[in-house]
Amino acid sequence: MTDLCANDLEPQTLVSKAKEWGIALWERAESLEGMGSENAMHTAAKWAGVTPGLLWRLRYRPPATIDASPYLKLQNTYDRLIKSVEGKSAENLIALKALPSTPARARLIRQLEEFLGVTPGETSRDAA
Repeated sequence: MTDLCANDLEPQTLVSKAKEWGIALWERAESLEGMGSENAMHTAAKWAGVTPGLLWRLRYRPPATIDASPYLKLQNTYDRLIKSVEGKSAENLIALKALPSTPARARLIRQLEEFLGVTPGETSRDAA
């Protein structure tokens, strides 16, 4: 197993990042239509290949350390399911802004900006 602390990262920093990724995945699953929090936790755990208990602990009682395997699984899943969606949405926002304005297109632009957390004039959300 890889020792993540060998890369000059403190265990709490690793746990904090894993917590951020786990919660983002959980919230993405929860935003799916008709999915409650418990089902979302299980869905997010399945996506990442980790146990639902790990996601629960990261959210409510963060551990002092985290093993490399679940850390990397959460990181890879976050990159694949969250960052890539936002990246594609940001590209779509740029393309939509280049097209002639219509009321429906303006509404879609506002919705995409809200989803990405950008204010008018910006093109993408800062990467965390």
